[in-house]
Amino acid sequence: MNEIYYLSSLDSVKFAPTRECTFLKRLRFRTGKECVLVRLSPPVVGQEYGVGTDIEDFILTNRHEGEEFSPITSFPCFVFIARLLIENPDVPHEIDTHDVEVVAWGELYRTKHDADKHVFD
Repeated sequence: MNEIYYLSSLDSVKFAPTRECTFLKRLRFRTGKECVLVRLSPPVVGQEYGVGTDIEDFILTNRHEGEEFSPITSFPCFVFIARLLIENPDVPHEIDTHDVEVVAWGELYRTKHDADKHVFD
């Protein structure tokens, strides 16, 4: 899979700095809503979440109903950023909403430049 986008946020100071966002695995919630396991670089400081290590892996899902990741049709793509609450990052193809905690709203952009400047199509 390994599609690469760039994550930033107009709504969250913590996620405002641009991060490279690599799609690792497409998933679905048990409700049927699509989500994706991603790896962020640089990672997020885990201490704020009571975790002793920095957090690289997150779950993203679309904020707007009817939008999907396959393919992303318009940029930026508005997403919920959620942290995994389950230990094993090799999550199954279907996860439960109780397996994640939404920590921010963000946007996926095509390029680092677009993310840095918050360029809309």
